[in-house]
Amino acid sequence: MKHFLFAFTALLTLCSCSPRIYDAANATFDKKLFAEQYKLNKAEWDAAFEFLQRPDLAELKAGQYEVLGRTYAKVQIDRTRDEAHKMNYEVHRNGIDLFLILEGSELINVSRPENLVNLVSPYNEKKDVEYYAASADFRPVVLTKGKYVVLFPTDGHQPMLAPDGTPAAIHKVIIKLPYVRK
Repeated sequence: MKHFLFAFTALLTLCSCSPRIYDAANATFDKKLFAEQYKLNKAEWDAAFEFLQRPDLAELKAGQYEVLGRTYAKVQIDRTRDEAHKMNYEVHRNGIDLFLILEGSELINVSRPENLVNLVSPYNEKKDVEYYAASADFRPVVLTKGKYVVLFPTDGHQPMLAPDGTPAAIHKVIIKLPYVRK
């Protein structure tokens, strides 16, 4: 619990100046929505933060790990992509993504879903995702070692881009949490 309180305090400190924060440390999330979701799903958020404090986190093999309830973690060891090989934008309706970079760096383009264009794959309820080819308006978020981003259903995102355009190794954890509707 001590680790969680530190993480939660850090989250609130980072966003104390604005309901939507894009700070110099590249942490980004909607403060109001986070507070709401945390209150509605405290146990799974606490478990997610506890998982991120594991002393062996950086040694975990690529794969999926159970956290609690509908919350799970995916450890990804991969390479970022250049512009010619970029991934599509993804949108989740019922899930929240928390990305934490363990090694390397990643550019994630973040867009409001209404700005996404050229549907590539319609919504798949089982996988909770739909894909789009592009966005009419996005903001780049660069994550480096130790930095994170929390992406809600209001945040379409295009992950795995190389910040400098040159593909490189990336090691990250993606925590998948359920989005709770009131």
